[in-house]
Amino acid sequence: MQTGRSVLSKITTSADYQLGKSVGDAAIDRAVDEATADVDHDERFTVVDDTGHVVEETSPEAFAEQGLSAASIMRTVRVIGGAMIGIAVLVVVLDEIFTINSISNSTGPFSGVIDSLEGTGVAALSLLVIGLLVAAANRVMGFFGGGGF
Repeated sequence: MQTGRSVLSKITTSADYQLGKSVGDAAIDRAVDEATADVDHDERFTVVDDTGHVVEETSPEAFAEQGLSAASIMRTVRVIGGAMIGIAVLVVVLDEIFTINSISNSTGPFSGVIDSLEGTGVAALSLLVIGLLVAAANRVMGFFGGGGF
């Protein structure tokens, strides 16, 4: 252990190491000064999402506190709303299909198949809605620090 400490001490006290450290520190300080010199902390700016919609107009301090979580929540709301609209359209289309006279036959060799499809379809859509609600609750709970899964 003593050998490792003596080697480390020898390296950190060398002139080359000290020169490299001072040049690196100066470069980092200069980059920070150049990057932050033009920032006006009272200036407001517009936050735009991936698709070009204006999310809000805010200040740099407010955006640092809440900007990312607001954008994530809006994306989640859009996904959940889009899925619910998709399910509603699917139900309307299936209802129109099954009310056609050629499909809703009560007699014949395939009448049992149609009844079976209608029963299975209703059960599948019910499970789909329940699954969507569970997934949505899991995603929303992720914003508060717990995910569930």
